[in-house]
Amino acid sequence: MKPIRSSLFLMVAALTVSTFSVQAETLQKPHSVGKHLESEALPSIRSGGAHGRKDPHSKLTPEMHIQVALRHKAEGRPGEAMRSLDMAIRNNPFSPELFAVRGSFYLERKNVSAALNDFESALKLAPDSAAILTNRAQAYRHFGRIGEALHDLDRAIELSPDLLAAYFNRGAIHYSSNSFELALQDFDSCIAIDPHQAGPYFNRAATRDALGDRTGAIEDMKRFMEIASDSSWQDAGQQLLDKWQSDSAEEQADSSNS
Repeated sequence: MKPIRSSLFLMVAALTVSTFSVQAETLQKPHSVGKHLESEALPSIRSGGAHGRKDPHSKLTPEMHIQVALRHKAEGRPGEAMRSLDMAIRNNPFSPELFAVRGSFYLERKNVSAALNDFESALKLAPDSAAILTNRAQAYRHFGRIGEALHDLDRAIELSPDLLAAYFNRGAIHYSSNSFELALQDFDSCIAIDPHQAGPYFNRAATRDALGDRTGAIEDMKRFMEIASDSSWQDAGQQLLDKWQSDSAEEQADSSNS
């Protein structure tokens, strides 16, 4: 069968980084997701801005500032989240995690230049952070700097061989460059690392279809549909699955009649 490349965009992943956790979520557009951490020791957060005469955030560690920012963001106060990170960076200019988290927030807002600046600052302080390299690769990719993006992802995988997001995003770059065999290897690695993540099955399905493996593509898309939680991606997966199954039925009918 002639390889047919899917017209759908592949999913990509971005990270929000803290010293406590690194979590990736697969979405079509770069998106920053932070694991909400245990924070009983944090002061209560009010959206009004001022905290009275004493600022309860003044003595927070960088890690605690990150938790505050993530909470603001989760509760629908992105402006407060960014302001808290700006303040934290002024008070802690040598924290790579703070720059990395603010960079991931900028990336989500599509302020890619600001994101790249923050990732550069973070990597000057922590040059061997696989997670930050993965995020900088996303910024490079936005600017079409594919070689530099691949270099960062290769290095991230070298530093952290089980970092699923790095394989995932490298596979998406290989797919976009028509390097389908390399893309397939990366999505295979994603599924080997975590077989319960939905995104790699979608991307591997599209890659298998591009390589002419329609049976494998249908199998992967069915698995994606079983475990995907995002309704828009479920709709996209179902449409593609219906098309593939219809095409396969027509091909079988044509073969029977010939």
